Amino acid sequence: MFQFTYPGGHAGFLVVATCTHALVGYTLGSYLFDRGRAGLLAAVVADVDLLIPAAWGLPLAHRGITHSALAVAVAVAVAARRDRPTAGAVGVGYASQLLIDATTPMGIPLAYPLSSTFVGVTLHGHSPEATALLWLCCLGVLFYRRAARSDRAVALETR
Repeated sequence: MFQFTYPGGHAGFLVVATCTHALVGYTLGSYLFDRGRAGLLAAVVADVDLLIPAAWGLPLAHRGITHSALAVAVAVAVAARRDRPTAGAVGVGYASQLLIDATTPMGIPLAYPLSSTFVGVTLHGHSPEATALLWLCCLGVLFYRRAARSDRAVALETR
């Protein structure tokens, strides 16, 4: 079984995993749709099921219906009532949460409720190494985006 190597044990792991989902969702929502907060919120909302006792099982317990394509579709449909960029940010943010979780040994029930089979590939997506790589990539993208905006602002001022 995969061993958690985060300070604070499983609780520390959950904090780091939630922050990672939030950062990835924010980065994608911000870079692709200029809606970072929508991407961040969507990337962490799937884990609301952590508040439900595991004994309840599918579809409510962790990695149940909130980790399915159906949940992504519902979230995007709700966000689409606001505007298309927000819906796009919600879509990529939520999908990023599922993609990261699909790289863990547990996988996700992507086709739930049509199938309760968990799918994924074991790449240890929440390992300290994968987490560090995700953080570096996201921070690099955000730094690049900020620098590009700053360069454009300077170019506009010098005209």
